[in-house]
Parts: sequence; C-alpha cells; structure tokens
Amino acid sequence: MRLISRFGLEGGDYLEFGVDQGKSFASAYSIAQRHNLTAMRFYAFDSFKGLPPIEGVDQEVGQFKEGEYSCSEPQFLGNIKNKGVDLSKVITVPGWYHESLNKATKKKLKIKSAAVIWIDCDLYESTVPVLDFITDYVVDGTIIIFDDWFCFRGSPKRGEQRAFREWLSRNPVITASEYYKHGFYGNSFILHRD
Repeated sequence: MRLISRFGLEGGDYLEFGVDQGKSFASAYSIAQRHNLTAMRFYAFDSFKGLPPIEGVDQEVGQFKEGEYSCSEPQFLGNIKNKGVDLSKVITVPGWYHESLNKATKKKLKIKSAAVIWIDCDLYESTVPVLDFITDYVVDGTIIIFDDWFCFRGSPKRGEQRAFREWLSRNPVITASEYYKHGFYGNSFILHRD
C-alpha cells in the first residue's frame, strides 16, 4: 500500500474478487489504515457460495471443486469485523460474476478508480468477467494481484494467467509490468494505461 501514495493513487479504491473467509481483505484494510489511506473504500465481490461449477479448460486438471471456499456473506462480515475492519467502509457485492458484474452494478457502486485489485478467482471462467468489469477502473499505476497465478501447474493456458493474457490482448491501451510474487501461487503486476 506504500506504493499507492508514491503513485498518487490515494483516491483509488480496493477491489477484491473472491474474498473467502476475509483474511486477505482484512489484511488489506489494516495496511491501508497504517498508511493513512482513509479515503479508500473496500469492495468485496463474491458469490458467498464457493466456487461455481468447474467448466471448460479449468475442468481438465481437476484442481478445484464446485462449492469449495464457501463462506456466507454474514460470516465474512463477522470475520472481518473481528479483525478490526470498519464495516461502514465495506461494500459487498454478492453474486456469480457473470451475473453480478454488469453496467447496473457499476452505476450503483460509482467506483472512480482502483488503486489495488485482488483477484482470487481460481478459475478462468470466473476471472474473465472480473477483468472485463475492472477495465474502466484501471489507471496508470493500478496494482493487480492474482492469488492463483501459478495454479494448474503454472500453465499459461488455464486459469487466471490465460484470462489476463486475453484481457491485455483485448485492451491494448493497458500494459502490465510484473511486480511481486507472493505465497505459493500468487503474482502481481503494475498496470499502465496509455
């Protein structure tokens, strides 16, 4: 989050897709508070029913199961509240991404820009609508973090890697500089917009 100030993105928000039990969400909130990013709003996008049916290219490996990572919305909110998150700064957007990430949701949320986007979608089919949804919120310096970049044995033909590559191809005004690998599967990028 220190880069947010250095990049001049203090007015940007935090968007997390796939919040599970809320551990990474609460951690992001805590770090933002430590860096005095008090204007940042925190958006939690999730089905709150776990993973959808596994289809297409993601089905071939058998790494994930339908319903895995299920956590109800009230349970998620209780978890992050117990970790010190001010719920008045949190907006939850429940629903399957292919249904909930649309123009009506954009109009309702009124997000201007994203400082940090955390994508924990696991699957290609889930990541595609997320990336399409966030396109308008990307500014020069937006940090995008993929929690499951190296899933599917690290194959660039599956999961988040494939979705990201295709998204960049569809949006040539956006480029990405690899930034920081985290955990066992994660990777992050700094996005640039011409």
